[in-house]
Formats: sequence, C-alpha cells, structure tokens
Amino acid sequence: MKEVLSPLDIMRNMVEKLQTFYPTHDKKAGGIIQFHLRHLNENIDCYIKSDEKELRFFEGTAINPTVTVKSTFYNWLDLAGGKLNPVLGVMTGKLKFKGDTSFFKILPRKKLGKELDIPKDPVTKFEKNPQKYWTKPEKIIVLSASPRAQNGYTDYYLSPFIKGMRKNAEVELVHLAKYKINPCTGCFSCWMKIPGECIYHSKDDFNVLAEKMFTADLTVYAFPIYADSMPGILKNYFDRSVSRAYPYMIEGMNRVRHPRRYIHENHSMVVFSICGFFEMINFEPVRAYFQALAHNRHTPVIAEIYRTTAVGLYGNPFAFKMQRSVLNALEKAGEDIVTLGKIKRRTQKLIHQKFRVTSTDIDKVNEWWKESEGSQKNDY
Repeated sequence: MKEVLSPLDIMRNMVEKLQTFYPTHDKKAGGIIQFHLRHLNENIDCYIKSDEKELRFFEGTAINPTVTVKSTFYNWLDLAGGKLNPVLGVMTGKLKFKGDTSFFKILPRKKLGKELDIPKDPVTKFEKNPQKYWTKPEKIIVLSASPRAQNGYTDYYLSPFIKGMRKNAEVELVHLAKYKINPCTGCFSCWMKIPGECIYHSKDDFNVLAEKMFTADLTVYAFPIYADSMPGILKNYFDRSVSRAYPYMIEGMNRVRHPRRYIHENHSMVVFSICGFFEMINFEPVRAYFQALAHNRHTPVIAEIYRTTAVGLYGNPFAFKMQRSVLNALEKAGEDIVTLGKIKRRTQKLIHQKFRVTSTDIDKVNEWWKESEGSQKNDY
C-alpha cells in the first residue's frame, strides 16, 4: 500500500533527483545548506551537504552551515518550485536567510523539455475537420463488442448498416467475444520494462487483434449498453491499448495526451450502440467516454448511432413500421459514412426516432422478464 510521504521523505527525494543532474553541473562547490522548516506544528531540521562530486541529504542540524533557510515547509517548496520570489519572500517574512545566499547556485536547475527527445505526433488537419479532408476509406473494420457475439441484438441492427457501407468499401466484421483479452494489470511494463509490449503479449489475443484493427482506415465500435456503460470486454480492449502509446505527454487539440507508437493518418471512428431503455440519455456516459477516447487516440468520431428500445422494436407488431424505417435508415447511413464521412441529418433523425413509451409498454417488458425467470433459453 502506498504511504503518505513525510516532509523529510520529500526533501530526500528532491536531493536524490538533484544529484542526477549534479555531476554535469557547472557550479559545484563544497558547503552546507541548512533547513529549519515548520510543518503542522512540527519542526523539521535537515541539511544538504555538497562537494565537488555529489549532493547528500542529512537529517538534523549541521555545524557551521554555509547558508541557513528558515520558513514553513510549503513556502520552501514554493521557493524551490519557482512559485515564490526570494526577495518577495523575505519582504513578506515567509523566508529568512542567514549566511551566503549565493551558495544556492550549487542546486542545479534543469529545463527538461528542450533536452528530451519526445516523439512528435502533432494535431492534424483531418483530426480538426475530418469531413473537409475526407477520403473514402479503403478498409473498414466493425468491432462488434457484444459478449453474445452474432447472437445479440447489436449484430441485428449492425447488419443493414454494414450492408450500406459494403456498397462502396471493403468491410470486415470482427466479434470481440471470440478473442481472449486479459484485463490490464496497471503494471506499466509496456511503458517501462519492455516499451510497447504488454506482459500478456504472447499469452492472449490482444496484439493479434490490435494489429488487425490498425489496418482499418475507419473503425466502427458497436456494443450494447451494459450497466450504464460499454461491456467489460470492450473496456478491457481499450485499457490494453495503452501499450500502443508512448507514456510521454504532448499538447493535443484541447488538452494534454500521449503520442502514438503506431501512426495511422486520417483514421476515424464511428460509435454504434443500442440499449433496451427508452431514453437517449442512457447513452450519455459512453458518448462522453468516446469523446475523450477520440482525443487521446488522435482519432475523430465522425458519427454516432444510438438506438433505444432495441429489444422492444424487435418482433413488436405495433412497432413494425418504425423498425423497418430504422433499419432502412441504418443502411442509408452506411452509404453516407463511406462517401461523405458523416450521416445526413434526416437519416440520423430516422435512426434516432423516439419510441413513444406508455405504461403498457413498461408492463410488457416487466411481464416478459417475469415469465423468463428460471428459463434456460439464452437465444432470446
């Protein structure tokens, strides 16, 4: 279990970090910086001793220090971090110095950003405006993430959408449930021990699937809503995908993100989800997730398809007309995606048309589940 670091731990870690820069520092000298710090009604006495070779940290009080600092622990951290001007600190009484203050020059200040060789992965024109720079995708992969694979309602609604896309592009349907993908353990081995390679690299199917997915110009992520989010198998896939990014941080469109190890120019994605509930608000959690994912994966979402009442429309004689309208619109949406990089507004409205629920509809749902209690059927 992680433990709370004490001020002495923080000071020790700070000196150890400074020591990594000290051997090449051009202002090395022998002497002592004494600290008398105050934190939560506790006195903290420690010092840094330097010579021509190294910086060393000690607890306690030194004899004849070169310079002494007296302040609160937080004020010292602000000074060390460049947030507190030393002159202003003295004038306001936050800092008190005694001795040769020029001796602080032995503490190296390192500006890392200019010296680290960080992979470049800048924001692209396509990422900012995919429709303006749209070109017809040569290959589309539909990742169906229903744990029930082809037996679920996700594939039922996907079918006309895929049919529409196949009129103008190569489309491959992949069922995630047929791949074994272990959950991420958070060990960061893929970032530190063997960069780019997970501990499960040769023990499950993630790498095989990731390489397949990389060949697509457009990816459709299709899944049912499970527990107000996506199914766990899809979240496992996304969690494991951290191995295909560098750990470094770079500026993105809106905020900081990681650069990619494998760059696929003009790659985009479509979110395709269904649920049994009647209200569109049930898709808000996954919608927010995919907006974040789009930024962090450098892959814009060009369309979102959300269909409520997915089970309720199927086989419901009173909703047959509406179901046919939705299925036809899904096929048209598949055509639009390939040629335009978006779905026309009228088509989107037909897909998302609202099922006007009544108390009778809710009663029918509850009746079905009540009748199904104890049933051994799983192909409903």
